[in-house]
This record gives sequence, structure tokens and C-alpha cells, in this order.
Amino acid sequence: MKKVEPYYLLIAFAVLLLAIGVAAHCTRSLSLLKGGEPIEPPSDGKNGDLFELWFTPSALFDINVDHNVTGIIFGAESKKVSLLDRERKLRWEKSFSTNPLQTQISAGGNHLAVGTEGGELFFMTIDSQFWWQKELGAPVNLVALSENGKWVLVGKGQSDQAAHELALFSREGIEQWSISTGPLQQIWLTGEQTGQGKVFYTCWRGEKLVTAAAALTGELLWEIEKSALMALSRTENRLALLEECGVMVCDAQGDLLWEKELPSAFKPSAVLFNPRNDDLLVYGSDNRVEENLYCFSSEGKLNWHKKIAEGAQLSFTPDGAAIITCSWRQYKEDFSQVVLYDQSGAELSHWELGIRVARLLVSGNRRYIVLAGEDGYIDVVDLEKTPAQGNDTNAQTVSFYSPVRTELKPDQNAITLFFYGDGNLVPVTRMISRTKSPLRAVIEELIRGPSRDSSLCRMIPKEAEVEVVFDSDRGQLFLELSPEAMDIVDAVQIPGVLDSLRCTVGCFSEVREIFLNIDQKPVELFEDGRALKQPLQPYRWEQPLFTPVHIEAHYYLVPREARELGIEEDGDLEGLIRALVKLCRSFYFVPGNLQLKEAAENGEKVTIDLNSSWKMLFPENGGPEDRLHAAMIMDALCLTAIENSCCSQVEILVEGESWSPPQEYRHPLLNRTFYQSYYINPEF
Repeated sequence: MKKVEPYYLLIAFAVLLLAIGVAAHCTRSLSLLKGGEPIEPPSDGKNGDLFELWFTPSALFDINVDHNVTGIIFGAESKKVSLLDRERKLRWEKSFSTNPLQTQISAGGNHLAVGTEGGELFFMTIDSQFWWQKELGAPVNLVALSENGKWVLVGKGQSDQAAHELALFSREGIEQWSISTGPLQQIWLTGEQTGQGKVFYTCWRGEKLVTAAAALTGELLWEIEKSALMALSRTENRLALLEECGVMVCDAQGDLLWEKELPSAFKPSAVLFNPRNDDLLVYGSDNRVEENLYCFSSEGKLNWHKKIAEGAQLSFTPDGAAIITCSWRQYKEDFSQVVLYDQSGAELSHWELGIRVARLLVSGNRRYIVLAGEDGYIDVVDLEKTPAQGNDTNAQTVSFYSPVRTELKPDQNAITLFFYGDGNLVPVTRMISRTKSPLRAVIEELIRGPSRDSSLCRMIPKEAEVEVVFDSDRGQLFLELSPEAMDIVDAVQIPGVLDSLRCTVGCFSEVREIFLNIDQKPVELFEDGRALKQPLQPYRWEQPLFTPVHIEAHYYLVPREARELGIEEDGDLEGLIRALVKLCRSFYFVPGNLQLKEAAENGEKVTIDLNSSWKMLFPENGGPEDRLHAAMIMDALCLTAIENSCCSQVEILVEGESWSPPQEYRHPLLNRTFYQSYYINPEF
């Protein structure tokens, strides 16, 4: 009989282990509720997949993701902390002597911090160029990182002792201050600048909970007794707290905005702000109540309530368009059901996952969610590739924006038309032939109305006929109208018609007055008897802020007067840019902590200096929508700077230095010069 060499046995054993690993890996496939093909976990066969294949199931202490879901950090019972990329490939791993209770990655994705049961605090840059480690002498139960990793907030203390401590460290590892507290329940860290950032925390004081706020200097700002902080809005200006009998919403100064009493049997376990509009979601995991999910408007009005699965993990999607829930308790043994609801609580889609989901993480990238199972298994789900049961479309539609243009084809002219959309007077650039008279063409195109898929509407009836006569010497534009042009049924439309006309004609500097005639006589009354004072004055902006607006499936830039927005800056360019940055932060894809550091005119150039949060607007390997979002915010900043200065060039800096975004964002550039006219919201 031929002798079997020992190395053959080793090879056979290795093959057997590989087969077992592959079998275990395949059980993680995501299955649909009602048949169909499974959704396989991302895999491209590279060596990095070995981490997932041989990962020993182990309960997780903490898991966290950055703003764009490019980094996933977690600590497990194996006393290891691991950092994965979006494809679940291992980027970094470190062993600790005790359990890693807290694992945090900055929203910007450049810094991470770990707090251990043995009192270690570890801080590192993602590229490993800088790191430090401290012994704090007590278990590190809570860690919070500022968005760009400038500050590390730590809560430490023995679980069986009443005295705990809250401490703030700088990025360099220098302790800034520490304060004594009772056992800490939750901590939050907002802002990067010492004069603007805040610390919020909830702790026990004897037998009662107290929520407090402190400045980054450590100064106590306010506190509210008998309350627990549950949620902070994306722009960090609203807080949701639980009281004994209900929920209350305060501003960042601790002043009450509204409060609501909840049913006595209802015990909230999760409270969430909608990142789009500050609506508030309140959920209770107890299945014995009739309704366990309540949605309140930003003003505190009850929008709706309903019953969903017991013990669910839930969140708003990053754009606030939908609510995502995940629960396994009332379903198959090793399966969880994911359900998407719209903002009214109606179900959009559902599917099953082959994992008992214990944690659901949603960050700033609306495509991806991160799920962690009870056994430590981690999965990344692309919401654009999930099944939509009973739906032909995904819950989240891709919005469109047409970036500002500065060039035309040789045979083109461009005119700007103002149409209405969702209460906004929106400028649209339309290309016309050079053979047409621009003044005549602009009136004809205004009557033709917006393009069919623009989500905008016309104000002048399409049956109207208008003869255009322009006296160039006096700057007077005479519009001879047919009777249909004044056939406006709804009197509310009349100001809109006049505003649309005044703004559209106002783009022609040679026009100083507008006259409306019928049968060569001035129009004095509308159909509803409203008087019309003539001549009309073309409208030209004095201090415009170019603000993004979202209308159905479109984004547009809309000029608005600073004074109409309540901004009284007396020509202060920095104040106008600061106000614009604040307005832009209302969009889910703009970092809530984006701050203007300085805006100044330097010769022919306006310099706009932003903090490091600006970089989060440019995620690596960003898709088409990411690029359009970035282009829109850059357009808003540049046009506002150009129109409120005497400069023709705009440069955007980050923390006082030039910065280049990833290659896919190079157009438009962060350093732009406007040598000629620009064309806003151009039609294609």
C-alpha cells in the first residue's frame, strides 16, 4: 500500500477548512421574501475577502462609520479593533489588552479613536502617520470625535461607582479640561472651533437623569433636570430629550421649542431627527401597545402614528426621503426583515436578510447602510440595488442639477427665463439661435413655458400673443398683448406673472421701463378688478444669495435678496457668504458642521476659506449625483461672491490652504474665473 505523505494530509485539511468557510460565507446571502435570486454580499475575489471568509463570529462592543461609508470600524470580544472599507476589505487591525468598549471614526474619515475597558485611549490618523495612546485609569465607556478629528471627548468611570469623569482631549493628545459627573449615559460633540463648538451629555445625579451642555472650553452653559438626551439634529441646532411623560425638543441654547405627552404605556427606545426637515420620529420597542412609531413635524404637530415590528432598528435615510427599519424578532429564526417607509409612513418596499441584525448604521451617503449581526457579522447594503417588492421604482430617486456654464457654441445665444416652481421664482437659461432678436425671443420663450420635465410651471397663458416694441433711445419696452394674455383665472397668479416678466426682462440692462398695452391702450385693471400701476420696473438684484432649492426631482440655483432672507449685512461680503453656507447646510449631503472661516476680496479675487468639513462634500469614488451636489454648492458660493464684489475670480481654500478634490470632481475647479457672462440652470 502506498504511503500517504504528511503534506497531503495538510493540503486535504486546508481544503476542508476552506470548504467550511465558503459554506459559512454563502449562508450570509441575502434572500428575498417571495423568492427570486439572492443578493450576494459584495465580493471581487481579491485577497481582502479572506478577512470576511475567516472572520470568527464574535459579539461587537461598538461599531461606527464615517460620513461617506468609506470606513467601518468595530471592536469585538476578541479584543481586536478592525477597520474595513466599503467592500469589507481589511484596512487596519490592532489588538488591545482589554475589551475595546468604544470604536469611533471621524465623519471626515481621517481619524479614529478607541476606548478600552482597561482605561486605554488610543488615537490615530487613518494613514498611520500620527498616533498616541494614554492610560486614563478607569474604563472608557464613551468616546465622541469631532467631525474632522480635532477633538476627542471621553466619558470614563467604573460602572459600580457614582463618580465618573468627562474629559476633552485635543488631536495632539493634550487634555483640555475634565469635569466630574455622575454615571454618563450619552455624550455628543459638535463643532471644531472653540467659540462655536459644544458638548452635550446626559448623566445620573443621584436618582435622576440630567442633560447638560458645555462649551469647548469646559464652561457649563445650561442643564435640564429629569431628562435624557436622545437625538441631535444634523445641523446641530435641535435636541430631542425624553422626560417622564413625553418628549421635548430644545434648541442648542436649551430653550424649549415644543413638547408632547406620549401614551403612558409607550416607552420610547429610539428618537430620530429627519435630516431633511427636522421632523421627529419616536419609536418604542414594546409590542404590547397599539402604535409604537410616532412622527411629529418640526413644529411638534403629530403627522402620523402606526405599528411596526417589535425590537426594530430604524433610521431615516441620509436624505430624509424614507425611513428604514430592520427587525428579526417576529420573523424566521436567522432572518431579518428590512422595510422602507416614505415620510407619510406608507410602505415602499421590503426584503429579507440572512442575518439577525442587531445594529443599523446610516451615515451621510444615501446609497449605503451598514448592518451588524448578533454574532458580529457585518454587511454593507446598497439601497440602489435592493429589491422593491410591489414597486417598479426605488424609494429614492436621483435628483438632477445642471451646473453653471460660461461658454456657448458659436451659433448660440442664451436668454434667462424666470418660471415658478414650489413657490420659487427660478431662473432657467435657454439656448436660442443667433438669428433671433433676444428681446423678442425672451417674450416668446416665456409664453412657451418651461420644458416638460423641469418641474416648473408657466405663468402666462400659452394662447397669449404678444407684440414686442422697444424704444432703444428711451429704454422703454412696449408689450402689445392679446386679450388672452390677461386671462388669469386665479388672482393669486397676478403678482407671479408680473414678477416673472420683470425678472426676465431685467436681464437686459438697456430696458428701463416696461409698458403693457391692449389695443394700444395701457392696461389699467386685471380681470379681478385689481389695478395695475405702469410703467413696470425691470427687477435687478442688489445683494443676491444664490441658494439651492429642491423641486421634485430637480435642484436649481435661485437668487434671493439678502434683505428678504432677513440678512442685514450692509454689503459685508463675509456676512453674505456665511449666511449662504448656513442655508446650504440644510441639505443632507452638505456636512452639518461646514463653517466659513473667512471671505475677503484680494485685488481681482475673492478668497473663501472653509473648514475641513468641506472635504466631506467630495467622497472618494463619488457617483454622478455626488459630483452634481458638489458642483451646485460650488456654483452657489462662486456666483454669490461674484455678484457681491467687484472681482472676476473666486478661490476656495480649506483651512487657509489650497486643496484639490479627487480627480472626478476637477470640473468645476475650486479656483474659477468668470471672464464673461455665466448661464445659470442651463437647459440641455
